[in-house]
Amino acid sequence: MRLQRQGLATDLPRGWDGRIYQRASDETSDQAGGTTQQILHAGNFALPVERGDYGSGAVEVMRGGDVFVALLEYDREAAGTPLFAREGFPWQVSASSFSPNRLQRALPGQGGCQFFFTSQGRAYCLYVVLGSYANRERLVAEVNRLLATITVTP
Repeated sequence: MRLQRQGLATDLPRGWDGRIYQRASDETSDQAGGTTQQILHAGNFALPVERGDYGSGAVEVMRGGDVFVALLEYDREAAGTPLFAREGFPWQVSASSFSPNRLQRALPGQGGCQFFFTSQGRAYCLYVVLGSYANRERLVAEVNRLLATITVTP
């Protein structure tokens, strides 16, 4: 399934669920330090309708073989600032990027990673949660399969 909205697009792998949206200005956001712009959520499991920006509501229902990916856009003024100094989309992640200590909220058995970067003059955070840190080698291949389909345009 193809998801596309305002310069952000992905082709979800078979069996994946996802959505690209922008939270309304009056909605509560769990994104710290900026205004919510585009948000892409994707998982290889059925995503709950109600989810926080970083996946609260989804990560709690994950099983060992599940992965959750959040790509959050920040204000354009943040692009290139020290937090977003890395240039270019992280097209692949490695198993060594993950740790149980890199989760927004520690849940037993899970592992996560987070990258801040600038792409096409746009500031992003990529946040990934694995349902099983112990199986990270296998699950990272699932994540990279999705990441390879994501495109960002100015």
